Amino acid sequence: MATSALHLIQLAGGRGLRAGGEDSTPKQFRPTGRGLLFTVSLKEFLALQSPAGFRPADVVVTVAAPWQEKAAEALETLDIPWALAEAGSSRTASTWNAVRILDEEFSPRADDLVAVHDAARPFASADLLDRLGRAAAESGGAVPGVAVADTIVRSAADGAEYLDRSSLMAVQTPQVFRWDLLEAAHAWAADQGGDFTDDGGLLAARGHHPAVVPGEQDNWK
Repeated sequence: MATSALHLIQLAGGRGLRAGGEDSTPKQFRPTGRGLLFTVSLKEFLALQSPAGFRPADVVVTVAAPWQEKAAEALETLDIPWALAEAGSSRTASTWNAVRILDEEFSPRADDLVAVHDAARPFASADLLDRLGRAAAESGGAVPGVAVADTIVRSAADGAEYLDRSSLMAVQTPQVFRWDLLEAAHAWAADQGGDFTDDGGLLAARGHHPAVVPGEQDNWK
């Protein structure tokens, strides 16, 4: 059985404009048959029955101020301790806000695990979270990756440089990290004013390269 608690950070502070249409409601707060979109993956994660003993202990959700009341109403229906964090000006800033609230409200231990997930990916499975948790428990961090289907080039002044896609992967969330590594990396980024497209990239910049676990094709934004 796992000895480390598993904490969740759900990033739901984006403007959600990809959903389109005339409705100005951010994508993550639009209703679905399973509740507001940002709760769909949370409910899946809460159903986790991990052979390794992982089960989410609590969740911090980053939300822009105008949507915090709506988010709180939805979270009240879930069987898990929760807290809200203010959405930041960037993804990295939002995660740092959530990290600080997680520390204040739930006091993770150094070897606890934290899963960071984008609310815009509602179809991530509990099985994926379990596999990431097991890999992160061994290596300190793990991210899901899927094979790249398109030809990828790097733009250069003398023309396109074609990259070998057999060695490339597209990275998804959730991403799972040991608490002490995640907290230290975000404290550094906040001090340096660093901005990263995901938390695996932030930890890699600090010398802690996460393990790559096979992701899921259905885990799309």
